[in-house]
Amino acid sequence: MITNDLTHAAGDLALTLVQVEGGILLRGLADTATQRALLIDEPLPLFQLTLRHVGTAEEKTLVADGGWQYAHVARTAQGFSAEWARPDDAALAGVRVQATATADAKRHAWRWKLQVENTSADWSLRRVVFPQLALSKPGDDGLALVPAGPGQLREDAWETAFSQVANYPAGWMWGLQFLAAYATKPAPTGLYVGIHDPYGSVKDLQMEGDPTALALRLTVDHPVPNMGRPGNPFFLQGEAVWQLLRGDWFDAAVIYRDWASKNARWWPRLGAEGREDTPLWMRELSLWAQGGSAEDQAATIGPVRQLREYMGIPLGFHWYCWHQIPFDNDYPHYFPALPWFVDGVRELQEAGVRVMPYINGRLWDTRDRGAEDFEFSRVALPAATKGEDGQPYIEAYGSKEADGSPVQLAPMCPTTPLWQERVRELVTRLFADCGVDGVYIDQIAAAEARLCMDPNHGHPLGGGHWWNEGYWRMLDAIRAKMPQDRMITSECNAEVFTRWFDGFLTWHWQLDRMVPAWPAVYGGVIQMFGRSYGSAPEDPDEAKALAWRMHAGQQFVFGEQIGWFNASQARDPMPMEFIRAAAQLRWRLRRYFYAGEMARPPRLRGDNPRVRANWNWFQSEDNPWVTTESLMSSAWQMRGEPRLVLLFANVSDDSLHCELLWDGAAYGIPAPEVQATRMQTGEPDETYTLRNSAPLPMTFAPRQVMALEVRW
Repeated sequence: MITNDLTHAAGDLALTLVQVEGGILLRGLADTATQRALLIDEPLPLFQLTLRHVGTAEEKTLVADGGWQYAHVARTAQGFSAEWARPDDAALAGVRVQATATADAKRHAWRWKLQVENTSADWSLRRVVFPQLALSKPGDDGLALVPAGPGQLREDAWETAFSQVANYPAGWMWGLQFLAAYATKPAPTGLYVGIHDPYGSVKDLQMEGDPTALALRLTVDHPVPNMGRPGNPFFLQGEAVWQLLRGDWFDAAVIYRDWASKNARWWPRLGAEGREDTPLWMRELSLWAQGGSAEDQAATIGPVRQLREYMGIPLGFHWYCWHQIPFDNDYPHYFPALPWFVDGVRELQEAGVRVMPYINGRLWDTRDRGAEDFEFSRVALPAATKGEDGQPYIEAYGSKEADGSPVQLAPMCPTTPLWQERVRELVTRLFADCGVDGVYIDQIAAAEARLCMDPNHGHPLGGGHWWNEGYWRMLDAIRAKMPQDRMITSECNAEVFTRWFDGFLTWHWQLDRMVPAWPAVYGGVIQMFGRSYGSAPEDPDEAKALAWRMHAGQQFVFGEQIGWFNASQARDPMPMEFIRAAAQLRWRLRRYFYAGEMARPPRLRGDNPRVRANWNWFQSEDNPWVTTESLMSSAWQMRGEPRLVLLFANVSDDSLHCELLWDGAAYGIPAPEVQATRMQTGEPDETYTLRNSAPLPMTFAPRQVMALEVRW
């Protein structure tokens, strides 16, 4: 029975909430300007709560649209207020939910706050799923921005049964707190769904295709702080935002960038030259290699020196296996280093190479001296993350002990003084004793936050943002002791650590139909470097070269520092000439990537076929093939300066002909025409005139990188 049916519009975004018997139903979300319903006819409950009886495994759920003796929704001056109380299940009598939705007419957005009270002496709140939305296809050419890598587009999101979960803040999958879906035909419309949480609390962002209902389900699942303890409440950190999207993935990223730059605790201070707490050499670096042999000094040093000479620009070297212990084994006992490590560091630095060795910032081997439990049980176990059974979480990554058994590694709790001090000591010693330029601290910005349940650590049990804050304190202590000309980096790109690292290794951006949504938020804020350069071993040389050019071309336009291939593999001139041209052009334009930010991609019309290659990515064994456009492009704009550069990379073996559809207004340029300088490695610069509404014919030679720099 409907007792209250209310609709209110925030600009063009109309929200309908219906008070029904036993609950409140999210009836509709619509774009009033295009007359498009954004939700399917059978929407999901606005929220779902999961509670567990303390001392047993019994669980119960509560949803927004039923099961309550009291539910009331009302219009307010700002939007809506809603309340749920007195569940039908008497065992859950202490649970009460309050929500407010505030209309932001200027941005065509609804801003939600939610809190759950729990005064039960027997039941613990474990998960809060909010919001839950089942989106209808917004138009004929509907696209979903899937939470993976730097961002991935799916054209079949409504027609295919798929499920993609990003465990935030882990950077392995996504590392941002928003999702989006949109279309341009018959009229531009779509929806941005973001959790604007300035602390970056742990949560799972899920996107799921349901072809039977022609629906795209978006849900955000929050583990609750102090799960396992009775009477624990939940407060949504920040707010959930539903904003009308009249654009594409780039516009969605700009919405999030605008919020994060003003509110996120992890947004660093930016000056005229970008991150001035990051050494200039790191901000400028444009090329990386990786490798390291514990047995052969010449095999490690020689190829890196040769690569540096061939490329003709500064080179970063990510040095693995610099220690005497095996890789992914006996952590964290890295010292003593190889006897020739310090001399090797000095030799490479004298050749113009910046050296960054590897350590892991998260794991302790449970048998940490060969097959012996040396310090784990005696020293580390109290500081390890633990499940509800009191046992440490265990992870394995393929490494083996001498007896062939898997190495079992325990993720450590970042709030514990033991682990904070151990990682700080390792980094400080590498700087002081070994003279390295930077330290790579693996997994911190990649792996999931373990829901540690050890009450002795002093943090809330399970969910919350304590995981991030533990690492923030650790990294503050490291940076306080770090020489000013040094840097630290981590694996993948969890945004919550941006302020504390100087670079993120984006080696895992290996997907089909990728778009640079993450660089659109954080380009110029932190340096992105490195891809895993894969190709199928059985492929002919031409196919392998194409795969490498696709990697390097995409890195170039995405604003990443190029490379991260093994220096000993960089001998084939087919891809290396292209990579050298891209790296040298990036070096020439390097200031855009640390004192600028990504701007709207240029509009092109004409010849741009897709190319396809096997990238041989180990996480995509079922489908390692990646398809991109032959001609990749992007735009980067200086902050506060009248300068813009358009980047182009033709990764194919064919000449391409297209037209640049220039529109200065898209970049805030008032003049109807501007002068542009064409740049390409090894060729003299040429000047063009770009006019609004006057397409510029452009020809790209096979395997060519090019830039157009615009000043006004």
